[in-house]
Amino acid sequence: MIEIIIPLILLGIFAGLLSGFFGIGSGIILVPAYILLFNYLNFPPEFIPLLATGTSMGTMAITIPMAAYTHYLNKNINLEIVKYMFLAAIISTMFGRYVAVYISGSILQIIIAVSLILAAIQLAFNFSPKNKIPSFSGIELFVVGGFIALITSFVGIGGGILMVPYFQFRGLKIHEAVGTSSIMGFFFALSGLIGGLLFAPIDLDKIDFVYGSVFIPAILVAGISSIYFAKYGAEISNKMKGESLRIAFSILVILVAVRIFYITFL
Repeated sequence: MIEIIIPLILLGIFAGLLSGFFGIGSGIILVPAYILLFNYLNFPPEFIPLLATGTSMGTMAITIPMAAYTHYLNKNINLEIVKYMFLAAIISTMFGRYVAVYISGSILQIIIAVSLILAAIQLAFNFSPKNKIPSFSGIELFVVGGFIALITSFVGIGGGILMVPYFQFRGLKIHEAVGTSSIMGFFFALSGLIGGLLFAPIDLDKIDFVYGSVFIPAILVAGISSIYFAKYGAEISNKMKGESLRIAFSILVILVAVRIFYITFL
């Protein structure tokens, strides 16, 4: 068990930088990394995807707050949007973690990959309504927040990979989209962690250091090591030109979509 500590520290550092810089939960690297880790530890194969997504949510619950707070200090969080989205995010994420115990994710992975490619195209070419002044209804925000939360709860990501493109399309500037996504990612991750602790197959109790569908050592080591670097990533993001940040994020989204297609079909 001791041999996994250094890799978890390095994973936490990278996850923190990604979380702060892009306003995402960093589940896009945590989930595949945890799948590799749990295979190395010889965990039962049938439980590894559920454990990877649950542990990813737990890690993000520790990683994201520092990044979100830094974005708040930089005045990059739209609290009016958060007010309408957070409750739907909490309810949908916990429901999604419950459903995830009983379903296979291959079809959902295809849907997510297609969604990510469309999101990347939107970001890269900056399609948006002619009216650039953001105008949201409470109902729209509640529905969108709940939908994104449901998707992310199945696959253990923080939601920013879908939320930032949505905010950009609706007229938010990229820095505000990233910051607002960051605080919403915290609500996704925290409720996903609670759902992961509450809902899990009973056989997972036989695995050491696993509670619910969460591997506790991983969230502690990777999560704690990510805190400072999440703040650092958010500070770099705030100083970066909006156009450069938008292009960097679109490249990230395309890479994630390709990875999901790869693991689904190959």
